[in-house]
Amino acid sequence: MSVMLQDQVDAGALREKAQEVAKRHKASWVELGQYLYAIYHDKHYRGWGYLNFETYCMKELRIKQQTAVKLLKSYYFLEQEKPELTKPADGEGKTKAFVPDYEAVNLLRLAKNNKKLKESDYQELSSSVLEGGRGPKDVRSQMKAILSEQDERTPDEIRQERRQAAIKRLLTVLNHAKTEFSNAKFVPAYLVKQISDLTEKLEDQLN
Repeated sequence: MSVMLQDQVDAGALREKAQEVAKRHKASWVELGQYLYAIYHDKHYRGWGYLNFETYCMKELRIKQQTAVKLLKSYYFLEQEKPELTKPADGEGKTKAFVPDYEAVNLLRLAKNNKKLKESDYQELSSSVLEGGRGPKDVRSQMKAILSEQDERTPDEIRQERRQAAIKRLLTVLNHAKTEFSNAKFVPAYLVKQISDLTEKLEDQLN
């Protein structure tokens, strides 16, 4: 099957098949991904009384929103990158014996859009997932190792950047609170003054 499954199955049969496959999606997530894509693409869930795709998945298929989105995006990505892994192994609709973990495929999808990764690094990851069958834990470790090798900053420089970012986030919160407290008079003036003093001290830390 391809991502154009919606052209081959009527809405009623599609709905029943999705329910059936959802019960065993851990063993055949690619097959479920095909049906989810068809349902999402043509918005069949609206005709079944659901306002959005995520609610349909949660209520009817008992699949959490995050999982449904991962399955959908991982399937579509696999269809684009390695379509042979989404094709049936025989005429009975069964996929090939080797199917990569959908979490690992999702990580690979995110890695492809990571501008910090070189093409050669991505190809290495792709081979690990789509040919070597590495799981999500191993893929995360591999990505971390690749990115660490590319990071030319010293540990002190990294710590300093994180420190600066944390101070800036806190200043944003404090300045917003100071303005709101002052305008609405939610707290006594001396507390607003203390917030102002604290923001000044934090701003000094950025210099």
